Amino acid sequence: MDIARSIPMWLLPVVGIVGVLVIKSSASARQFIIGNPHRLGLPPGPSLWHVMKGILFTMDPYQPWLLFTEWNKRYGHLTYFDIGQRMLIIDSEHIARELLDKRSAKYSGRPEFPTMSLYGWGFTTIALHYNDKWRQHRRFYQHGFRLEALLNWRPFQLRHAHTLLLNLLSSPGQAADHFATFTASTVMAATYGYATLPRDDPLLDIVNRTMAIFAQSTTMFNLIFFSTFRFLEYLPTWLPGLSFYRDAPVSRKNVRKMLDAPFEFVEKSMADGSAEPSLVSEFLARMSEGEGNRLFDQEILKEVAASAFSAGVESTSSVLVAFLLAMTMHPRVQERAHSEIDAVVGRGRLPNFDDRASLPYVEAVLRETLRWFSSVPAGKYMRVAHATTEDDVYNGFFIPKKTIVMVNVWAIAHDESRYQDPHIFNPSRFLTPEGKLTDDNMYYVFGFGRRICPGRHLAEAAMWIAATSILAAFQIRKAKNECGEDIEIIPQFTRGQLVRPAPFMYEITPRSDVELEKLVRIKD
Repeated sequence: MDIARSIPMWLLPVVGIVGVLVIKSSASARQFIIGNPHRLGLPPGPSLWHVMKGILFTMDPYQPWLLFTEWNKRYGHLTYFDIGQRMLIIDSEHIARELLDKRSAKYSGRPEFPTMSLYGWGFTTIALHYNDKWRQHRRFYQHGFRLEALLNWRPFQLRHAHTLLLNLLSSPGQAADHFATFTASTVMAATYGYATLPRDDPLLDIVNRTMAIFAQSTTMFNLIFFSTFRFLEYLPTWLPGLSFYRDAPVSRKNVRKMLDAPFEFVEKSMADGSAEPSLVSEFLARMSEGEGNRLFDQEILKEVAASAFSAGVESTSSVLVAFLLAMTMHPRVQERAHSEIDAVVGRGRLPNFDDRASLPYVEAVLRETLRWFSSVPAGKYMRVAHATTEDDVYNGFFIPKKTIVMVNVWAIAHDESRYQDPHIFNPSRFLTPEGKLTDDNMYYVFGFGRRICPGRHLAEAAMWIAATSILAAFQIRKAKNECGEDIEIIPQFTRGQLVRPAPFMYEITPRSDVELEKLVRIKD
């Protein structure tokens, strides 16, 4: 439900009273903030009245980055405002790296959002504060998802990429479902040693239902609104506008299943000797050998494994849907990618990771997909926003402790001073005149500082092998109408915590004269 446009009338007086109090306290806070010894000014930004007007009546709650971009154009690369919670919006990669990377000791906190725990997601790595528990989570990721460890997971990714091709061959109209299955399969194989079914997998179904409820309910507006007005939690949930609280028990129940079911699978497979290599089985084995006190207890291991799985599945599959959309809309880009793959790989086998360095244009296609489309335009909104743990001063501005800091990734990726015609899909922008890749690797889409996405290397490798395999195996075209004419596509996007292209019409046909089923099974 769009809370911003359906606030019950009886709530308006309460919101008004609270708003007046916030206005008074906020106005005085901008003049004097304890801990600001030099009496420096805060970064520029809209007044509280303009913020509230923008959030309640102008901002699309599912696309807040558009309003933030307008504010940044007006006030500069740092936009500060206070709505009972201090917030700082950054739309510059340079400034984001100056603060979040180089001053990460001050900018690695997380905001206080009780609604995350209300929905059962308070355990996740992205929600944890910068503390010892967070460091335990990072130890898990550094062991299994660091760049050097990717070689261990490449066979899983290649195998599931081939399964993806067969799924697209058998039912091309269900590409979005196949992308989700592919992404989940690679992560679950690495994390749990679990081989998902090509479709209707029971464990994957639990995760999908859990994430769907969370993504639909916890928009940025809801996170801020229901965290600020905590008294709403104690009102009857049947009241209009309070479905947010009605959905919470269902979410918590599903989250518990998501934590327990895959973990129990690993324990059972280890007991009967059928366990495949995985991070969870490795850590369980080490814990049984007496290392448990120095590693994790079982609950933390469940939490960090579920965090690893849930964090990457939806965003990675969304990027692949965007890739399919871009190839459908831009046949010339696809033709050039086909030519490069044919020249390097040939038509008698499928690409593998050893081919990556020799396919610069295909690499540029992936980078442009990440730039043109961002599945999490505002850095996963509030869920992965940073928070300052100390006061700071930057460029003459005072940045108070406990300020929520968000990077507007969408604005960076569509900066006209950096990317000419930023709304046009053009992979060549990532190539030099000599055909070499530029230094712009688009890694800012994975975050900054100590809170950068720990599974970024695994996710990027999965995107690459999936996209390259699809280009090698298939021709993607616009669908035809009854008269044989192309059905034009006007890109539209879904709404929610994560954004993906809305359903569109396309056609997928195999490129190779060799039967694809046989080609998949050819050993390189």
